Parts: sequence; C-alpha cells; structure tokens
Amino acid sequence: MKKLKIVLWIILLGFLAIIFFSNQDYFLAKQSIQIKIPHVADKSFKELPNVVYFLVFFVIGFLIAYFLSLSERFKSKKTIKNLNTAATSQLQEISDLKKEMDSLKRSAVDNKASEPEPEAQNPASTT
Repeated sequence: MKKLKIVLWIILLGFLAIIFFSNQDYFLAKQSIQIKIPHVADKSFKELPNVVYFLVFFVIGFLIAYFLSLSERFKSKKTIKNLNTAATSQLQEISDLKKEMDSLKRSAVDNKASEPEPEAQNPASTT
C-alpha cells in the first residue's frame, strides 16, 4: 500500500509538471489584480506571475478547508477516545468473567472429587 501511494504521488506530480511546462507562457506571464468594491476605494496589487496567484489562492483555500474541518476532527478524536475506553473496559470485564468462570469450574470439579461416589448397584443382585 505504501508503494502504491508513492507511485500515485509521482504520477500526480508528473501530471502537474506536464501542465506547468506545456502552459509555461501563461503561468509566467505577469498580471496585476484589482479588487473593486462599491463605495470603497479600488485596491490594486502589483504585477506578479500567474503561478504566484495560483499558489496563493490554493493555500488560502487549503487553510479555509482545514479550519472548517477542524471541529469535525476534534469530534472524531473524542468519539474514538470514548470507544477505545469502552472497548478496554469491556475487555477487562470479559477477562474478569473468564477468571470467575474458571474458578467456578475448578470449585465444581473439587466438590465432585470430594463427594463419595455412590455404590454401584448390581442389577442381578436385586432379587
């Protein structure tokens, strides 16, 4: 499985390299971004290569997704912790019950061994 992941990452990076090098003119072309908000002064950023804008917006999107899923991950970790605690307590209870069952079996065997056996009756002598 580990080798499969490495192969998939290499393939993904290869596709990204193909896309970048086949569109190198576009990615390295410089552009400026203007933000126009009504009733507010226009904001203009200096010219940067398009690849920088792609990376910046990718990182911003990644961070937004990370922080939005953070609470879900905390809930999952708490649920996993609770389930592991329950499983541990149930395993402990199972081992205690097995010990109790073994001790009851031993005491039953000891009681059977200490009781005198009834005399065997001979069916021919019952006349």
